[in-house]
Amino acid sequence: MCRKDELLMPKMPMPQDEQMPEIALAIMPDYPKWNRLFYQLDCIFVIVNFLLACPFFIFLGKEALIDPSIRKYVLQQLLPSVLNVIILLAAAALRKHLPETDIRQNAIPVYTMLLINLIVSTISHIFFITLGIFCIPICMTTVYNNQKMCRTVTFIGLGGIMIALIRLFMQATTVEERQLVFPQGLIAVCILLTLGKVAQTAVYMTEGQKQKLIRFAMDIKEEQRRAEAANEAKSIFLANMSHEIRTPINAILGMNEMILRENRNEQIEEYAMNIDSAGSSLLYLVNDVLDISKIESGKLEIVENIYELSSFIHDCYNMVAEKAQKKGLELTVSCNPQLPSKLKGDESRLRQVVTNLLSNASKYTEKGSISLSFDSSEQNRQMMLVITVKDTGIGISEENMKNLFTQFTRFDMEKNRNIEGTGLGLALAKRLIDLMQGTIEMQSTYGAGTTVTVTVPQQIVDSAPVGDFHRNYSSAADKGRQYQQRFEAPDAKILVVDDVKVNLKVIVGLLKSTKIKADTASSGRECLEMITQTAYDLIFMDHMMPEMDGVETYAEMKKLENSLNKDTPVIMLTANAITGIREQFLQAGFTDYLSKPVSGEKLENLILKYLPKDKCSYKDIRQ
Repeated sequence: MCRKDELLMPKMPMPQDEQMPEIALAIMPDYPKWNRLFYQLDCIFVIVNFLLACPFFIFLGKEALIDPSIRKYVLQQLLPSVLNVIILLAAAALRKHLPETDIRQNAIPVYTMLLINLIVSTISHIFFITLGIFCIPICMTTVYNNQKMCRTVTFIGLGGIMIALIRLFMQATTVEERQLVFPQGLIAVCILLTLGKVAQTAVYMTEGQKQKLIRFAMDIKEEQRRAEAANEAKSIFLANMSHEIRTPINAILGMNEMILRENRNEQIEEYAMNIDSAGSSLLYLVNDVLDISKIESGKLEIVENIYELSSFIHDCYNMVAEKAQKKGLELTVSCNPQLPSKLKGDESRLRQVVTNLLSNASKYTEKGSISLSFDSSEQNRQMMLVITVKDTGIGISEENMKNLFTQFTRFDMEKNRNIEGTGLGLALAKRLIDLMQGTIEMQSTYGAGTTVTVTVPQQIVDSAPVGDFHRNYSSAADKGRQYQQRFEAPDAKILVVDDVKVNLKVIVGLLKSTKIKADTASSGRECLEMITQTAYDLIFMDHMMPEMDGVETYAEMKKLENSLNKDTPVIMLTANAITGIREQFLQAGFTDYLSKPVSGEKLENLILKYLPKDKCSYKDIRQ
């Protein structure tokens, strides 16, 4: 008999402390299903054997070819079937006792059939020299891929045939009958041995194929593990890169915004505007790299919100108006006045797409014009916002059109070597539009210009028409870029915690006109000391700090018994722009999240949101 650990399947290499991959399990047989099927086969075999034995014995009795005595007749007819039924009942009891997943279940139907065959072949001479009733259990072993079981069943089958041959030889009454026993037995043995060898070969080949598939599955899983590790490493790198690059950008743009607010010298203001433009371009570049990585890792999500269409158009225009003006390009904007005034969609990502398209148009157009138009269409009873960017630039040749949306791809490098960019703009725009279930199409004539059409579904929130864009824009543009103070809060106290001194100066400087009293701390330890001495209305906490980061500092704040700021809103201030970071900070208990570079408008919006209303004195900025 074979050991129970050899009954189910061949030994296969398995990784330590790890389950077999799903693909490997999928290629293995459904053993409980085969067990039930083979047990049903056993029952059918016993019934068929009995039904065939009865008329056969009756025929032999009528022809006076067997002893007509009742006892021997009944014994020859019923004893094999009775014993077979007993074996089936015992097997059923054993099957019921063992769970379906027990590997010993696989031996039950095979050896049940083997025992039934032994009884049939040794007690009755029916079928024992035909194509071999022992062929059935041998074939059954191939399902389980167990060569040991296959050999065992083959040898037991040979033993059963030998017993039946000896019995037949002893019962022979003539020399002729005895002479027929040898060739008949030889045929039966040859058939059985041949089938046994074929079965073992099939088991060996099947086992080899399955092991190859399992090794292949293991390799796939290992590659997946490596890819996940690489993505994780990339995410960590991007988080660090985001922090390291955004921190100096925060200082540059923050200080520059203070210069623009307080400066009255036109020449210095021009310099400051150039710094702002360059810093914004660098920030857009960092954002593009981060967004491409987020999309590749499946971490970028589309977040829909309600927005004003006219405000959206103003923002898109302002993003590229100055650059186009410096190059002497005519930038025109047209908008269907019947478009809804309020829509719902991912305004931020849509603005990013349009800005990329306008930036591309500006970079590759040396003279002529750039036009931005907004219209709508209906598709499947859904409003589709149609945005078209057209330029009179250098255009794209036909052979380069197929690679338009490939990352880091730029064309005519020798001709365009002085044009800034990484080749991410169109690739990012295409992926963002795909995420928003929209389409982006491009038509271009080399040397004559390019037209890009973006169609994206948006929900209508307010169907009132947007009206005359040019009149609305002129009214808004009259106010210019000059900073407009919205409130004062001389009685308010805030604490800003950051290990970079220039970042502290930026926030304190941006809040100078609001008259808020701003204290600063350059470490988590210093913050913990200050909150036990002063009650603050708001605390801004930097994330990446040495010794004790912002999250750890916040956790220690909650443990302090003598803290005067147990209920003070704490806003995480970080240069980490990875998707999902805001949710992580909110789960950690922070009130809100402010990303760097910090703009004066966003900073003031958060302060107005969380500062007690009785401490704010609002300014009239409508003039």
